[in-house]
Amino acid sequence: MGPYRGGVKIAEVLRRALGRLGRKQWLICYPVALAVINTLAFLAVYAANGETLRWSAFFGADFERWHYIRDHFFNGGFSFTPTLAVAVFAGLAVCIFSAMIRAPFYRAIAGPTYPLTPRRWDEAGNLFLYYLFVYLIQWVVPLTIPTEGVITQSVMVIGLVIGILIIFADYVIVFEDLAFIPALRRSFSLLRHRWPAVLLIFVMLQLAYIGLDRLYAVYYQGSRSIFILFPVSHILLQSFVVLVADLLLIFLYEDIRRNSPAS
Repeated sequence: MGPYRGGVKIAEVLRRALGRLGRKQWLICYPVALAVINTLAFLAVYAANGETLRWSAFFGADFERWHYIRDHFFNGGFSFTPTLAVAVFAGLAVCIFSAMIRAPFYRAIAGPTYPLTPRRWDEAGNLFLYYLFVYLIQWVVPLTIPTEGVITQSVMVIGLVIGILIIFADYVIVFEDLAFIPALRRSFSLLRHRWPAVLLIFVMLQLAYIGLDRLYAVYYQGSRSIFILFPVSHILLQSFVVLVADLLLIFLYEDIRRNSPAS
């Protein structure tokens, strides 16, 4: 990659991100908290569906949680049930907690302290709308279509493209005080200036996620009894990937913003 207009290269963004990680090791607590909340949300759905609450069975299902949700709520016809109500409530709760935790998480990355709450309720509300939109587009909508075929591939590609286009929107909400819709437009505007760098980071992170899942799939799919340290280590490693992703993207976002002032 060539240098940016501001003179900063991808290597410089990586150096700054790793430097911040080395100085603020407790940043990992934010994505770990989010991972635990996601697991507890799935536990609520799993229990509401009448499943036996056994350690190995639950974490085996949790590893394939989206396949589990497809099989129990979308395959064979869609119907409104008490279990579906629990699933909807759990999903909304995840979006709320994501907004409440990610706002201070982003400020912890950019600043010297470890804040614990968003600065304002409207900031949390805009982040809630953003995460709800992302979950619907990238996870819920694909569950409603067949698992194979041209339509499925098209929907997945469209979801990825939308995810890239709005990749800076939550940072914009936090650091530029914009509402949900203006933040989406601002993200698209920022992306136009440095899309090759964003695409490179996005591909690298996707490969990291896929590699991690493939590695753990070997164990989860071949074991009837799951040792406690495997799901714990999986949560920690996923959280570390999330942390690195936000570090890289926030430092890249800050560089782009300096050269792309808001209109």
